[in-house]
Amino acid sequence: MKVLFCYRYGVIGGVSTQLLNRYTHFSSEFDIGVLYESDHGMVAHFPPGVALVTATDDAREAAIRDADPDVVVVIDSPGFLSAWRRAGSPGSLILEVHTTTANLSYLGELAVQPDHIVTVSEYMRAKLGALGLSPISVVPNCLDERWYAETVPPALDTTPVAWIGKLDGHKRWRAAADLLDRIAGAEPGVTPLLIGGYTAPATEVAALTTKLATSPALGSARWLPRVDYDLMPGIYSAIAANGGLTISTTTDESFGMSVAESLVRGCPVIAPAVGALPEILPEEALYPPGDWAGAAERARQALTDAAFRTALMGTAQLVRERTHTEYALAAFRNVLQRSAKSSNVA
Repeated sequence: MKVLFCYRYGVIGGVSTQLLNRYTHFSSEFDIGVLYESDHGMVAHFPPGVALVTATDDAREAAIRDADPDVVVVIDSPGFLSAWRRAGSPGSLILEVHTTTANLSYLGELAVQPDHIVTVSEYMRAKLGALGLSPISVVPNCLDERWYAETVPPALDTTPVAWIGKLDGHKRWRAAADLLDRIAGAEPGVTPLLIGGYTAPATEVAALTTKLATSPALGSARWLPRVDYDLMPGIYSAIAANGGLTISTTTDESFGMSVAESLVRGCPVIAPAVGALPEILPEEALYPPGDWAGAAERARQALTDAAFRTALMGTAQLVRERTHTEYALAAFRNVLQRSAKSSNVA
């Protein structure tokens, strides 16, 4: 059975990491192909010829037609959905939804009913169900084996408090910088750490660097625009081992991958009670959206109160189980097998 995954951009982490995990575990059972609209370093992580960049509408249409797939999985991409229709609608169609942004609007105007909908949380199942979509399966994001490997974190002479995300309004990096400024200003020995943003527009990068240079407590901050994904498990572990934590300022989350990664590596998280985050975080970790004073107070308590830090890790085992490849990929395999049967593919 030929399964073709279609996604907008190949960025290391996020959805693309899920696709790499699926290729690794499913390639012995299925013929897997991946199409991207653009690549930011992910295509090379697949064997040659598995992942392709299709930069134009015509290229996407031609690639789908040439692949002649039995199952097409279109992920958050109206462009690939249109290309699939122009290519003659080959195979069964699975729409996979991770986004919570305005990109969801196309789902309310579908010209064709998909055979199946896949999403990543109960929050998203309810959101998509309200649009009249069905059937819907929940397949949580998964982490590969490196996230469960033991590491020896370095001893640092500082306590990192980290924010991880894109430099955009959805992740609210400006609110994050203000929050880190507030935390570092109140707690001596804290080093603010921002990870991500190498794909951001130059205007956002300029705004961030200006913020770091002019905010009183951000003089010691470190900004890492890009980190090799292989290094991220060790970074989370180092933050935790040195008494630090991660913070989130997101407006919404379909799953909360960086939050889950942090918990799996034993690193406490403070986050807003939005989207699917209440499904994977204990109540102690959640602050009301926009309550920056409350977020700062929780973070400061996490830095000084051992019992509170323990409480913040109360859902870690659940998250480890839910994001393990054995669980998540089994759920996706069931969806593929159902789609194959619906199209009478052996």
